[in-house]
Amino acid sequence: MNYNELKIRILGLFEPTQEFDSLKIRKLLAADTMLRLTDKAVEMALLRYWRQGLLSRTRRAGRFQYALTERGLARKEWLLKNG
Repeated sequence: MNYNELKIRILGLFEPTQEFDSLKIRKLLAADTMLRLTDKAVEMALLRYWRQGLLSRTRRAGRFQYALTERGLARKEWLLKNG
């Protein structure tokens, strides 16, 4: 997997007003049979993207809910165009 491939796949799951919890994100990624990731790898990627300002997160019912930020949307579009 190249450097931005996981970032493209995770950011690509989101539409601008959509939220997913971390479990749903892992399930969506697991549906891709070409992609084999541990739960910890996905959690760490989500943490990195939140710290980079690409995703926002709120805690609800013991789980983080993630949503794409404006910065994340711009990055997603740039990666899709140039990646």
